[in-house]
Amino acid sequence: MNLEQLKTLHQVVECGSISEAAVRLYKTQPAISMTLKRLEQEIGFPLFDRSGYRLKLTPKGKIYVEKSRSILSQMAQLHSLSESFTRGEEHEVKIAIEDTANLQQILPQLVPIQTRFPDTWLNLNCVHMLNALAVLRNEQADLAITPWLVTFESEGDFESKRIGALNFWFCIHKELAAKHGIYTASDITLEKLNGIPQITPSELALNVEKTNIMRKIGRSIIKIDEIRCFLAALESQLGWGPVADTAWTETMAEQFISFNIDQQSTMAQSEIRIVKNRSHILGPCAQAIWESLPLTPRS
Repeated sequence: MNLEQLKTLHQVVECGSISEAAVRLYKTQPAISMTLKRLEQEIGFPLFDRSGYRLKLTPKGKIYVEKSRSILSQMAQLHSLSESFTRGEEHEVKIAIEDTANLQQILPQLVPIQTRFPDTWLNLNCVHMLNALAVLRNEQADLAITPWLVTFESEGDFESKRIGALNFWFCIHKELAAKHGIYTASDITLEKLNGIPQITPSELALNVEKTNIMRKIGRSIIKIDEIRCFLAALESQLGWGPVADTAWTETMAEQFISFNIDQQSTMAQSEIRIVKNRSHILGPCAQAIWESLPLTPRS
């Protein structure tokens, strides 16, 4: 059994006759008949019932054709894969995405890219604590989607493009706040915050110590390194802490009081950027992703 025999078999089944299959395959009818006969001899049973005017698959023939269809489909995919690699398309594109990024806006833009490059695997690595740039810097990813501060320019030879805004503020559950005499944002003072446990990110991969995100106010500190656990801790009233606008929901607006630490300061205002190593030449798929995530106007 070989692929040429299977292709001939399926063409005969599709056409319903040897004569029409011969025309499509640019072969003679005797050549088609001989191919089918040799295939039946090799597998040990007849594929067609030839007693009628037209060829009809036997019960075993129907099963054989159905099973062999998947083989031909896989061979077609393999051929397509070979062609895509010949054109220089990557076998895989690795993207490190920070969990603070707005995935609901970003991921849908990858759909047409995946459709355009079906043979290229997309490996989306969701990271936290600003490790996306560290992964990119170590060449463990082709692209990074991450919060961005101007100071990050010194962390590597990066080229970046703004794809969205990212803002942070502090919040505290209303029930926890009420226990400390806080009912609105105007009731909040540093003295009151000092008496409530403060939830902060664990040590970040990059230096943001000068931002309010890492400013230590509370006497009791709770460090968490993953956003889902961070939000759960806030909801469980373990303490107060920062939250990104991408994680803020209508439900949270009903349950929490949002605030800045003091009147004169604001939370860290950064951007979400797509970043690549300047010295690394992207393949066609990665380049398409880079180009598909557009610059957005500043608010």
